[in-house]
Amino acid sequence: MGAIASSEARGRSVAGMSPRILLAWEGGAGRGHVVTLGRVARAMAGLAQCDAALGWMTHAEEIAPWCTQVFPGVALPYDRAGRAARGAPPNATWADYLHDCGLGDGARLKANVAWWLDTMARRAIDLVVGDYAPCALLAARIAGIPALAIGTGYGIPPPGLHRFPVFLPDYAVREADEAAMVATVNAALGPLGLPRLHHLPEIYAGSGAIVRSLPFLDPYASAREPDAYLPPVASYVPPGAAGAGTRVFCYLSTTELAHAGLVEALIGCGLPLLCYLPGADPAIVAQLRAAGAEVADGPVPVATIAASARLMLNSGQHGTVCMGLGAGLPQVCIPQHLEQLHVARRLAETGAARVIAPRHAPAEVIISTLHAAWNDQAMARRARELAADLAPVLAQDDGPLLRPRLMPWLPTAARG
Repeated sequence: MGAIASSEARGRSVAGMSPRILLAWEGGAGRGHVVTLGRVARAMAGLAQCDAALGWMTHAEEIAPWCTQVFPGVALPYDRAGRAARGAPPNATWADYLHDCGLGDGARLKANVAWWLDTMARRAIDLVVGDYAPCALLAARIAGIPALAIGTGYGIPPPGLHRFPVFLPDYAVREADEAAMVATVNAALGPLGLPRLHHLPEIYAGSGAIVRSLPFLDPYASAREPDAYLPPVASYVPPGAAGAGTRVFCYLSTTELAHAGLVEALIGCGLPLLCYLPGADPAIVAQLRAAGAEVADGPVPVATIAASARLMLNSGQHGTVCMGLGAGLPQVCIPQHLEQLHVARRLAETGAARVIAPRHAPAEVIISTLHAAWNDQAMARRARELAADLAPVLAQDDGPLLRPRLMPWLPTAARG
């Protein structure tokens, strides 16, 4: 898919007359990154022109209506195959994740940052907002352009860390050599003008961060100010008669269904399923439909989920978990990586979820967990209680909250 231009966005202002924001996404595989940046673009409609450079164009149509142009950017794909080939342990820290996305490859890092520098210069960018976009943030620092990291908090360390921490003590084997990665960054980007780094977390030392999460889901909560948070990016519907539905809503967004045991469990669980499976093989979708599941061709409206679901099955995706929290629905999470496991465990600690781990659990374990959750009245009650407690946060319109975080970083003339 090539660049997508919005005639509506182009008509809002004459090129060169409005400040320009570059929305950058480099890593991670889920739809939520594009949705998050889309909320920024929508909040700034009429105040600034937004360009979006996306590592993957799969969900580009969702952000296009709010942008001047949406085009492919450089990406940091996660090298899952390389990890498997060397028998590596799960990523214990954010440094391990960045290493497996290629941040330790000096030549690739330099090429990516150079691409961002060229793009920012050609498009006369005034502000960069990056979701999982460390190269874009580094390029903005070199160019002297204000830059804000946005996201869930897990990948946005607070300023001043000397080392990325281990979040889950049972997955504590570090693989990445942070000192070596710092040396690589300095060698690759020093000639481009990056000030010398002393600690790896300094790659996120931009102008600030917009943490879109609930504090209990943020592993850095103890190091952040209470006003650091904006509501998570999750559509909200008042819970009402939450849990009174008759189906399990399944959202499995990437490669989850490559696990044959999970497919077998969904086919054989005997529960009524409503599914949105954007990453699924068509053959698997056909199998599920033949077994009686309803598989939607596009995103399911949150109002439909809230009205029809009794239980949710997901991977512990941050936005999906928060949507379920707002709707007052109990959840079963089958995490695919440690960030999702962190979110799922935090949710389970509230009493509103069950966690299936490891992700390759056999079909019988998945089926028994689904049935136990389906019949767990205490978990359903706890989910409704949490929804009531969180409603004042989750029900907010994020536009008026985002604009004051963004406007101070735009040129003075744009602030009115």
